[in-house]
Amino acid sequence: MPIYVEISRLYRCATVVARGKITREEILATADELIDADIPLFAKLIDVAGATSDVTAGDVRRLAAVLRKVGKIKRGPVAFLIAPERADFARAFAATQTERPVRLFTSIHQARDWLTRDAHIEAEQAPPPAANGVTPWSDPQREAVLIRRRQRRALAMPASRPAYGT
Repeated sequence: MPIYVEISRLYRCATVVARGKITREEILATADELIDADIPLFAKLIDVAGATSDVTAGDVRRLAAVLRKVGKIKRGPVAFLIAPERADFARAFAATQTERPVRLFTSIHQARDWLTRDAHIEAEQAPPPAANGVTPWSDPQREAVLIRRRQRRALAMPASRPAYGT
């Protein structure tokens, strides 16, 4: 499973999980997938802790340009989940972002807390308060797409089974 994307329109957030060796083409395809989903204001959790890649600084700048092609609009915060010894991509990407908050974390819990509480999301972008303890990361109406090279496959996500650990 090289890159997995899960989008929750209800909670206005997206989770991207990369595992194994990732090519620059897969990274750009995922960026295009996020653009096509029309979710620039959504909070994004990008887990690259289990991924490796040979992207260059120029590739990261091209990726940032691809993400900016949607125009001059406000973009949501990005939390990267990283392995400290392999954080070059996340650090290079964060350096290209001046119009939105980007932070790097080694704990998924800290990343989620920052996205939901501390990322300075405007009131209309914040997840609605939940009386039953449901969080943005347990959305039962979420969509999931598996991207493997040029193939894309929608995945059914049963509400009773979280796709990504809590």
